[in-house]
Amino acid sequence: MLHRVEFANSALPGIRIVEILSDRRFPRHAHDEYGVGVMLEGGHVSWSGRGQVEVGPGYVITVNPNELHDGIPVQGAPRRWRMMYVDPCVIAEFGGAEMAAREFPLPVVDNIHFAQRFASALYGLPDVTASEATESVLDLFGTLFEQERNVQSLCGPSRSVQRMLERIHDDPANAPSLEELADIAALTPYTALRRFRRELGTTPHAYLLQYRVRQAYKAISEGKTLAEAALVAGFADQPHMTRAFVRQFGITPGQRRCAQIHTKLAK
Repeated sequence: MLHRVEFANSALPGIRIVEILSDRRFPRHAHDEYGVGVMLEGGHVSWSGRGQVEVGPGYVITVNPNELHDGIPVQGAPRRWRMMYVDPCVIAEFGGAEMAAREFPLPVVDNIHFAQRFASALYGLPDVTASEATESVLDLFGTLFEQERNVQSLCGPSRSVQRMLERIHDDPANAPSLEELADIAALTPYTALRRFRRELGTTPHAYLLQYRVRQAYKAISEGKTLAEAALVAGFADQPHMTRAFVRQFGITPGQRRCAQIHTKLAK
């Protein structure tokens, strides 16, 4: 299996840049940040709440905060892509509340001119000032937010699914049973399971696991030790966290912590 990950720094806090060369298949998961990337070599297909994604070289990929998605290499061949993840707080601080409330309407943009412009900005971010990085990110996001969509807009999870999500988010360390979630949603266990999968593309248990990984990622980014991150996220122990972390992000918690430390030392 081929899997290489490289990190790059940005002068603007709240932005991380990752380049990946991999033939790995990523399960459905989500990020707390906006994600924007460009496919450099190869291609992959991906499920998302905004529609099926099929990308090749020169395509721009977008992911909204908390949006479930996966990633499957085309014919199992390696693909290389570079991603920029932006904390929503960055958009709120510099773009205002109205901009921060918006989402990317398209999961993929097939426009070679924009892809070239985006790739140029993405590779240049590590070498520019925080002010220049802010201007570049807001400009790119403004363009992406304004992309037209040819399908009906989504209205988000139903109230019953939202109630189940609130229970998972409120206490991820204490895994709820399907029966408990069904009671909260005022549904039968079977109906609760089917509705959750239909609206979010995964089961409650699988969603809980990926949410725990996101909490661990956040804890590590805030400077907690790996053992502390596992405890905060609700994992039974550090090995359980590591296995889930690698499956979801393609890197170990230790690699993420090293990248975090390197970023702080570089500033």
